[in-house]
Amino acid sequence: MGVDAGTAEPALSARGRVGYGVGISGLWMVFMTVAFYLFYFYTDVFGLSPAQAGLVFFGATMWDAVSDPAMGWLASRTRTRWGQYRPYILIGAVPLCIAFVIMFSRPDWAAGHLVVYALGAQLMFRTAFTVVYIPYTALIARLSRNADERASIAGVKTFFVAAGSLTVSFFGLPLVDQLGRGDDLRGFFLTALLFGCLSIVTLTLCGLVTKETALSNSGAHSDTSSPIAALKALFTNPAFVLVFAGVIVFTGCYATLNKTLVYFFEYDIGDRSQVRWALSAVSVAGLVSPFVWAKLTHLTSKRVTWLAGCLLATAALLIFYIAAPRSAAVITAFYFIAGCGIQAFLMTFYAITADAIDYGEWLSGIRVEAIGFGLLSFANKTSLAIGGGLLGWLLGQVGYTAGAVQTPETIAGIRAILVFVPCAGFLASSAIIWFFPVSTARHNAVIEALNARRQLT
Repeated sequence: MGVDAGTAEPALSARGRVGYGVGISGLWMVFMTVAFYLFYFYTDVFGLSPAQAGLVFFGATMWDAVSDPAMGWLASRTRTRWGQYRPYILIGAVPLCIAFVIMFSRPDWAAGHLVVYALGAQLMFRTAFTVVYIPYTALIARLSRNADERASIAGVKTFFVAAGSLTVSFFGLPLVDQLGRGDDLRGFFLTALLFGCLSIVTLTLCGLVTKETALSNSGAHSDTSSPIAALKALFTNPAFVLVFAGVIVFTGCYATLNKTLVYFFEYDIGDRSQVRWALSAVSVAGLVSPFVWAKLTHLTSKRVTWLAGCLLATAALLIFYIAAPRSAAVITAFYFIAGCGIQAFLMTFYAITADAIDYGEWLSGIRVEAIGFGLLSFANKTSLAIGGGLLGWLLGQVGYTAGAVQTPETIAGIRAILVFVPCAGFLASSAIIWFFPVSTARHNAVIEALNARRQLT
């Protein structure tokens, strides 16, 4: 192992980076199945109206407001021989798989009761996801305190994010068709079971390989477990507030894009199976673009990378709307370019959050790590709820009827939702993160100041 120049800590080995990254591939199979297909499953298979589906997504966020910070608090108080975060990754993998599969099941209930089942199943899933996801994301702050190495770790992680997403986008609907053999309900259930089992394997590997060593070697302050002190420190930390807001507006509108693509291909292009090419293009972009974005980050900052990605994705979507291509190949090319921009955000926002947490400790003297990542997870899942609720409302506004032949006005409305909602979120996110105060140089200075402060205590 080498040594980080900025922190005098052992650099994370390739095995450690890959071990950390592989965990997100399984998590992302689960997460992106929800992001890509759950809304469509609700309206066209399960039997909910768009408004009911949007209500389920939005209503589950109320539970996230409690469970995500609570999980952060619990993780902040956890001390075991296996580490602070790894036990949750290992223990939570199986319950997460079970909850995920239940969500893609439908009981033989009256139509009016199905919305209750859908909400209950999603609450169960979100709780299980939180138990694994928050410790996993917080773990990056324990792997390294060096800003450049965090960017490098985030690049490796983004590669595995793309691998998990690509698995779902390319094989998802074909698996539903193949396993269901004409029965979409059966197909979605068996596909969810397959992806859920794969997530158990990857999360177990991550939990076994990854070690929480970097911060314990550096003598860092303990993470606070006081909710009141944590919330006060976080929301008086301008860097964290900006990331929190930027994540909500970006991810919410990105979620709308993902959910709308299936409707676009089924009702506008006329072939649902072709959606896998556009969804996969975004994922493939995650396999190649992180290396470019990592280089840009090293040369400039995470803020610049975030901004550049947002602008690239916006430009690609607007040109797509103006050109109005009908060929799946051309549509896929546009989404590959947009996906390159989206990947800049996906590889940046957790690493930039870790920087914001260090900055907050420098400002207040209080380290808010686990609860901070818990709130970021809440922001992320709030975005999914906003995206789902907004899509349900917008589909109703454009006259969408599940399974029917759509009017030209409805098809035009679906195309507009697909482009203008994500563009608005990307640009708003850029405007917010423009003011992020922690450059790479400033973060290095913050770490030096924190190390000097600890030597005096």
